[in-house]
Amino acid sequence: MSQSRRSFLKSVAGLSSAVPFLNSTSKAASDVSMPMRKFGRHDEMLSVVGLGGLTLGGASSTDEARRIAHHAIDMGVNFFENAWDYRKGKAEEWMGYALEGKRDDIFLMTKVCTHKKPLPEGGKEGAMKMLEDSLRRLKTDHLDLWMLHMIQTEEEVEKAYGPGGVIEAFELAKKQGKARYIGFTGHTDPSVHVSIIEKGYPWDATLMPVSALGALSSRAFEKEVMPLCVEKNIAVLGMKGFGGSKRSHLHGKITVEEVVRYALSYPQVTTHCVGIDKYEYVEPLIAAASKTPMAVDERNEFVAQLKANGGEAYALHLDPNHIDGACCGDQALA
Repeated sequence: MSQSRRSFLKSVAGLSSAVPFLNSTSKAASDVSMPMRKFGRHDEMLSVVGLGGLTLGGASSTDEARRIAHHAIDMGVNFFENAWDYRKGKAEEWMGYALEGKRDDIFLMTKVCTHKKPLPEGGKEGAMKMLEDSLRRLKTDHLDLWMLHMIQTEEEVEKAYGPGGVIEAFELAKKQGKARYIGFTGHTDPSVHVSIIEKGYPWDATLMPVSALGALSSRAFEKEVMPLCVEKNIAVLGMKGFGGSKRSHLHGKITVEEVVRYALSYPQVTTHCVGIDKYEYVEPLIAAASKTPMAVDERNEFVAQLKANGGEAYALHLDPNHIDGACCGDQALA
């Protein structure tokens, strides 16, 4: 790791719970600050909201993606998420372009997808090839976090742990200095999350649904997986806050502030990942992140009211026929 990156992480770790927006010129930005949370059992401090690569790759241009990313970084965001297969590689390529000159300022995550159909099952060998693709596209020599993308079945868990499986690739990547931390993601079956954790690999993080809308099985993930993550000191990264690309906040059912305050009401959530494809959405997200998270009673009451008002009907990912990543057009604040 470069000296500048070491210096950055050391300085961030020594900060209090918020970072002022020193580089933003807008009045809205000057009035708020970015809260930070500890990355599981590790010392890094991450911004409580992060930017998703699928949506950033859907901005109007590479220059717009860069404007979004740089503005978010200037306002305190340091977590950026992606995956090898997002937009057939375009998402990583655009993020690599957007983050040029900013790599030492951010915590970068992407995912390996060897086990996902119709992609060929590549195990260790295929995963390492995907890693090289991701590093090249993202214009970096290492990832801060490399994750197994969208684990769904017990069969996939067994293959990951088996001879020549992706876990062997994770260990090799760490030895080579190409991945600092390792994690897994999923949003279909909480029991699979429990299984992959209980089989014993020392996962650093998991990405899972944390949604006021109850997107997918988020209520079960919050109840069944979060306590186990606390027990094992695994950082929780939240996603699907808006339920997907239906942008439920535009229907008046939920606001950006409510989505973020709900997700962060769980103290074990280090970062909540949000999709942004337009520059003007950056500051509303940061303003929401600066608010005090919901208390438990407030969260429960809010969920009850949302259900009573039919708000969950706008969660795209409640649709069992939806294929994640298939709808890539209307993604802002997804």
